[in-house]
Amino acid sequence: MARDIESQSFEPLSVEVTTPAFEAYSRFREDYENTAGCAIRGSMSDRESGRIGTVADSTVDKMAVVWLAEKYKELGRSITRDDIENGATSKFDSLMAESALKQFETIKHAKMNREGGFIGIGSREKDELSAKDIDHTLKKIENQRRSLDLVNPLFANNGELFDKLAEDHNGQWGITYWDLKDARKADDKARAKGDKVYTDEERAAIDTLYKKWGSSDMRRIEHRGQGDTMGCDGILNYDTVAKGAGFESPEDIHAAANAHSGYLKDAVQKKCITEENNMNVIQEARRMNRENLQQIEESAHHTVKPGEGFDRIARGTLRKENGQTPSERDVVDFSTDIAALNGFDRDTYDPKVRSIHPGQRIQVRDQAWQASKQLESYERIQEYLDANLNAEVLDQQLRGR
Repeated sequence: MARDIESQSFEPLSVEVTTPAFEAYSRFREDYENTAGCAIRGSMSDRESGRIGTVADSTVDKMAVVWLAEKYKELGRSITRDDIENGATSKFDSLMAESALKQFETIKHAKMNREGGFIGIGSREKDELSAKDIDHTLKKIENQRRSLDLVNPLFANNGELFDKLAEDHNGQWGITYWDLKDARKADDKARAKGDKVYTDEERAAIDTLYKKWGSSDMRRIEHRGQGDTMGCDGILNYDTVAKGAGFESPEDIHAAANAHSGYLKDAVQKKCITEENNMNVIQEARRMNRENLQQIEESAHHTVKPGEGFDRIARGTLRKENGQTPSERDVVDFSTDIAALNGFDRDTYDPKVRSIHPGQRIQVRDQAWQASKQLESYERIQEYLDANLNAEVLDQQLRGR
């Protein structure tokens, strides 16, 4: 999608903005606003199809510059930090504002002179984003998009064509001008015999790369060693494209090249459901843990009933725990332990001075027994979590992706 950001009443932005990452800015905005609250940033692979369906942070950052351009057009003046912070009226705006603030200094210093230094840094510099700041950044993004457009067919279908063409060049896996030339020769030879090495779409992409190799758009995304001056020198791979197209990681290229209309929303919704299921599992585990700890606490204590002594309490506790009548030896041993836990001696019980009385809360199990039961509970809960949590999504949540 292209947007023409300009105005008659103030200094216009000259760039016609084409949204990066092959997802239309307006469509992403609509999808983001209408997805569940857990709509995510960061890429996520779909194990069933192998596709990547969500939007990477670096793509969000590019969209935030488009958002700033719209904000500039709306305000008709330079943009301050307060404008950004106070301009978030929706979930999408909050996402854009967060990214815009993160990039504020970089965008403000986007204008560079021929010597590589920043223009305007000094006492007269204002803490705001001007039309030139935004314009320069948009031009950079547009140049990156044009470069990425050239190689997009390489990385579509999860890099199928890249895998076909890439060779090992002195330990660096990638594509060179000569690889493209060899691919064209092999395909021409096969087609002369009525066969094909590459599909018509793949061949068209190869021809475009071959003819454009050495152009300014290609040079942004290929690596050239020191002294490489010929137009055919250089190598192209995921790392060079990620760097030249402004992505934070090679993985982000997949998010850009394999996204398509409708898939983003479906993938986000799918992950949201998974995150919701994970949260339900975690909440259930917390409930189990809370109830188990309460049950252990209850089992470690006893409220004395009328007519009960240490022996009767011991016998009743063992029968409840084991489901069968305990031996008298076990009753005596346990009764002795209960008495000791509460500061008494079972063998010196004086009926005239009752050791315990009805309604009294006494301890029947020591701390070691409680710790052992708690450990058993934690192990059961961990087994439940292992069996029911989606570990991949949980890991991404924990890492803030």
